[in-house]
Amino acid sequence: MLARAFPVCVAGQPMAINQDLKALMSRPGVGNDYMAWLLRGTARETLDRLDEAGHGTKALRMDSWTSMKLPVPPISEQLAITAFLDRETAKIDALVEEQRRLIELLKEKRQAVISHAVTKGLDPSAPMKESGVALIGEIPQHWSVQRLKQIATVQTGLAKGKDLAARETCIVPYLRVANVQAGWLDLDDVATIEMPIEDVDRYLLRPGDVLMNEGGDNDKLGRGDVWRGQVDRCVHQNHVFAVRPIAVEPEWVNLVSAAGYARHFFYERAKQSTNLASISSTNLMELPVALPPEDERRHILGRVASTIERCAELQEVSERGIDLLRERRAALISAAVTGKIDVRKPAAAPAELELA
Repeated sequence: MLARAFPVCVAGQPMAINQDLKALMSRPGVGNDYMAWLLRGTARETLDRLDEAGHGTKALRMDSWTSMKLPVPPISEQLAITAFLDRETAKIDALVEEQRRLIELLKEKRQAVISHAVTKGLDPSAPMKESGVALIGEIPQHWSVQRLKQIATVQTGLAKGKDLAARETCIVPYLRVANVQAGWLDLDDVATIEMPIEDVDRYLLRPGDVLMNEGGDNDKLGRGDVWRGQVDRCVHQNHVFAVRPIAVEPEWVNLVSAAGYARHFFYERAKQSTNLASISSTNLMELPVALPPEDERRHILGRVASTIERCAELQEVSERGIDLLRERRAALISAAVTGKIDVRKPAAAPAELELA
């Protein structure tokens, strides 16, 4: 964790800690709450003293840390700084929470728009009929419902650990679950794998494949996006399915897989363990897909894409706002505990002089 942040808190009750935590007891003349703010405000100096531990994580050596010099004002000023930071950071935290709630609302709106579009369409006056699938409910009368296996094939991925002895091999890019996010692909860190040359074509991704995760945490189940060929000659992990549409746009399949009813379907069909789930390719391909005519599908895809793009833009604005508020919070704490701002009550204003 120290590679990313330096969390500090004040213990509210007696407790035990493990070897990965440190407990500091303030000496007389230093308040615990002030000490916590002081450590937060000088976190950069602390993190600059980190060493690499034997297993690759970051470690804070006590001999280095305890030699760090810290500003300690009189107790009265400590109390003033603590009160100031309690008050001002609470205001910032409230603003951050508002932005987080907005982000959650945007995610809910995105989900609702997708779920409604792929099951009810865009015309509220369209005559409806029962779909025959409880999870979907009614659909427009001119739509049909087919299983995913009727409109697409699935390609399973490559597992690690195969015997490569006496086989001619090559090293190729290897897409993993971590790369396949909900509605986007994280390609900043694409791994590689050594595999037999003769097997490469069997596992190659093709532009237009709809990637879906086989499992992991419940929120990873079935999530994915359309592969556009961003990485040349890329294969995929066995925990990532490549669904290959035959008679429908990959964007429609991808949109359906993100709908609320599809998420519920994946969860119902998955094998469950403690906080983990996995779905087989056979169960995945049983997903019911509501299908409007092609021209209507394309119209729906365009409208939904515009809404999703707008939600993404607003979410990005909120996330930037959160980042700025966090920077402001950190700067405020640092300035207060190092004396760069005076938080003591201002002196009374002098009386106005009477002009003769």
